[in-house]
Amino acid sequence: MQELLSADDFPRIVNEYSDTIYRIAINQTHNPQDSFDICQEVFVKLVENRHKIKDETHLKAWLIRVAVNTSKSWLRHADNRLTVGLYEAAEVACSPPLYDNSVSEAIRQLPEKSAIVIHLFYYEEMKISDISKTLGITQSAVKLRLKRGREKLKNILEKED
Repeated sequence: MQELLSADDFPRIVNEYSDTIYRIAINQTHNPQDSFDICQEVFVKLVENRHKIKDETHLKAWLIRVAVNTSKSWLRHADNRLTVGLYEAAEVACSPPLYDNSVSEAIRQLPEKSAIVIHLFYYEEMKISDISKTLGITQSAVKLRLKRGREKLKNILEKED
């Protein structure tokens, strides 16, 4: 049986999804270096689990879920550090994107549950149904987190003005 992902696919995948993964990590950790390391770790996990990927749609959802889980795990285990970048392509591709402005800074101040949903909805342009599947929560929960996140975001931004 031929694997869906071949070695030739990885440079494209890293190039296409590294910004998304980095932004999710920075949203969770608020630390550029940790986010860079998490980004690399997600791609290492992809190499190790490539046989689990069913198709391109599943790939994106899988990468986002792994990025969220890896970020959470990273925060729980302060000594969890990737010391050697296994893939140079991931190292180059995981450089910080332009993500610093008052709105993104305000999003970082939101509670984790709201921040990740706001990020996926607005920055990654995911549908509510896709966010629900990716995070393993109901669509109602996604909508509620979006509503609460928007309200808190509004309050944060109004305080800045």
